[in-house]
Amino acid sequence: MTDPCPTEPSPCPGRPRAAFARAALLSLAAWALISPAAWAGVDRWTPYGPGDGTVRSLVASSHGDLYTTTNFGAGEIWQRPVAGSAWRFRGQGLARPGISPAIALAVHPKNPKSLWAVVPEPGGSNFESVFRSTDGGATWRKLFTGDGDFRVARLTAVPTRNSIALLAEIGDNPPRRLWRSGDLGASWSAVADAIGPVAAPPDLPNTVYAARASGSGLVKSTDGGRTFGPTGAPPIAAGDRILALHATYGRPAVVFASLEHGGLFRSIDAGVSWRQVGFANFGPAALASEPATPKTVYAAVGGSGIYASDRGGQSASFQQIASFGFTPLQIVETTALAAAPGGPYFVAGNELYRVRSRETFERVPTPGIEAFGVAELRFHPRDPSLVAVRRFTGCIRDSCDFRTLLSTDGGATFTRLGSQILPRLFSDVYDLAFDPAEPNRRLNLMAGGVGFQGPDGTTRNYPSPALAVEIAADGVLLAGGLRGIERSEDDGVTWTTSLDAVVPPGPDFPLGGTRRIVDLRTNPYDPSRLVARSVEVRQGLPHDPGLRVLYTSQDAGRTWSRLRIGDADVEPIPGAPASFYLLFATGAGTELRRSDDFSATSVLLHTFPAADGASDVTTDPSGSGDLYLATRTGVRKSRDGGATWEPTAGGFNAFGPYRRRVGQLQVAPDGRLIAAPVDGGLFENRLSD
Repeated sequence: MTDPCPTEPSPCPGRPRAAFARAALLSLAAWALISPAAWAGVDRWTPYGPGDGTVRSLVASSHGDLYTTTNFGAGEIWQRPVAGSAWRFRGQGLARPGISPAIALAVHPKNPKSLWAVVPEPGGSNFESVFRSTDGGATWRKLFTGDGDFRVARLTAVPTRNSIALLAEIGDNPPRRLWRSGDLGASWSAVADAIGPVAAPPDLPNTVYAARASGSGLVKSTDGGRTFGPTGAPPIAAGDRILALHATYGRPAVVFASLEHGGLFRSIDAGVSWRQVGFANFGPAALASEPATPKTVYAAVGGSGIYASDRGGQSASFQQIASFGFTPLQIVETTALAAAPGGPYFVAGNELYRVRSRETFERVPTPGIEAFGVAELRFHPRDPSLVAVRRFTGCIRDSCDFRTLLSTDGGATFTRLGSQILPRLFSDVYDLAFDPAEPNRRLNLMAGGVGFQGPDGTTRNYPSPALAVEIAADGVLLAGGLRGIERSEDDGVTWTTSLDAVVPPGPDFPLGGTRRIVDLRTNPYDPSRLVARSVEVRQGLPHDPGLRVLYTSQDAGRTWSRLRIGDADVEPIPGAPASFYLLFATGAGTELRRSDDFSATSVLLHTFPAADGASDVTTDPSGSGDLYLATRTGVRKSRDGGATWEPTAGGFNAFGPYRRRVGQLQVAPDGRLIAAPVDGGLFENRLSD
């Protein structure tokens, strides 16, 4: 189970995946033994698998609704209604976000149905647009599109006497400049003499506190952020800065200023005088207070934990209510904090948590949020209860945060695989291979090496710079990576090289080159046959991006021969071990071909225009001969072996128009069609025909 293109954000939009049997599929009789918690709807798409997404930001309305943005390429908005448990998609009507999922959110301090969002414009541009919703995020309307200088990090809704003003903190890094809108987001202008962060007391119209533009103090506005003048400020030493500001509900409002190195200060006289109330050598990164009980104030302190005061933040009143010192959090820096009924809630390590009681907190499930990409989905060939998903929450350059999740109940629940190395470091399994013949025998890939797990509990680690693992016929273990393809016939005790990492000189490599294996795949209908995918870099070309090359083996990985240069989705045909479909891009679009002699010859079946964005083809394992195709506009079906195609029933509009581009497909053994959109998540459809 490997990512077909680890050097690019998966699932490689716009070109086919090189996948040889994405899943080892079960018989229908075996699959009938499973009773999943929820079955797919007939002729409609429903979420499937670990739909428990990663969040990026967090805001709470005065009513208690929570709003989050996801940390995947789609950058979507989700809502958890007060006292509810299920999350609702709230991105309908927003322009499709670009590569960056950075969305700034603001909620009206008095009207929980009124929201604003800043979303990157589509097409990879640097422009961002402001949207408004008046129905709690159910629909959105675009109000404004900025230029390249309008890069919003945070939005704040400022109450005025008759309406709302918006302040936007502009810039990728602190200190952040301020822009203001006095017409609910339709137009914006720069604010003089002030920078972010800002704080606006909800019950004091027109009042705003901000950092002085010079960074040496605070400024205050009494006209809704149009102009700022000097006010009292805590002592800010040279080299220090204001890290966070917060103002509580109620009259008089209590204002807090957090200094990065100077601690937390409090003012009860509208910012005239300030008193230090705790955290002497460091300031909280985020502050919040409860709307209904403003004397309850929360502070999040770096990697330390969450603190609370029940006395309005008075001196020496903060007590630690959640400690990060010895917890399984991978990243303990708190990036967002919000107070809501049952709270406080906070985001740490891209996961959402809630403080349950003093010294205890729990992760808040986010079922339904499909905020992850799918690199692989695999069913075990003999044990229908075992299902594995390899997913990621985003990619930066050539690095992706891969995680492998395993289900032992047919997909009803999933557990993240890996081990806790240190109190703050979790090492993920980022590739997994099932033994086709033995359910309790598998191969794991983690940072630094390959881990073998035997049916008798035996474990064995092999240090290797591997990028992919697989198990072939007769239990042969395979690891591919920077050392080519290594092979073991004795449960990982000894390893030999079957495909070297050195490319000898030849027509395509005059001076030779190096080979990096990025994908290994076993034919589920004949595990002695495999396909390997490599990236090969030519010597003498310092900036060579490398060639994609496919190799095949017919003897469980002992020997290898070149299949073709270039990417292709290689799909085996049930009941015909030497036959498979090839889907690959050409200058005219994408070709679908069939080979019945293990690629010695092939026949053209269909050519798809480039506008279709055909990216993946999959067969029906029942042997019906039906084919399914992933395209830019949904899923298509062929009933005649790929000659003609038609749309599948139900369309594909899972969460608005921006999930229609499907990247990967698979037919489950019971006939369900499972799809992974390019913009994240897994969905299933039980077709009536």
